[in-house]
Amino acid sequence: MKPCAVFSGIRVAAWMLCFAVLLVGCGRKGDPLPDYSVDAFSFTSLAAEAAADGAVTFRGNVTGASQNLEYMVLEMQAVDGELCEGCPFLAQEQHRIDSRDAWESETGSSFSFVYRPVFPGAAYRWRLVGHNLYSGLPDIVSPIQTVFMEGSVYGDLAMPEYGE
Repeated sequence: MKPCAVFSGIRVAAWMLCFAVLLVGCGRKGDPLPDYSVDAFSFTSLAAEAAADGAVTFRGNVTGASQNLEYMVLEMQAVDGELCEGCPFLAQEQHRIDSRDAWESETGSSFSFVYRPVFPGAAYRWRLVGHNLYSGLPDIVSPIQTVFMEGSVYGDLAMPEYGE
């Protein structure tokens, strides 16, 4: 067989492969979607500690793209009656915290802030909602947790670290 015939056959096979890829595509239907995971963040190591004067100190870390956390909203629900694990969370108060006011260092990976609840309660169920700098990305909602006020009737009752 002549060398020209071999190269012609290879050329034809390469063109057929390119044509088949153009017809078939990658298998995904619809427009391509960008990967937003590089702009996402999440809350970790969340904790709350009540002081004797009624103020609560909230601490935690932000992993991922923490520089994209524009602000957080603290949502709280006062608990005076019985604690129940399956009860729905109904936020009675909301407090906005700008991320630049809460960062403990300039790197922006851990935060802390102090808040004094408006509604009286022996314990509070709470969560944080993080708003991304990019408005097209969804809010990040932390698990619901419980903080017991000093001298509450619940005493040393232990609740799971990450709530319900």
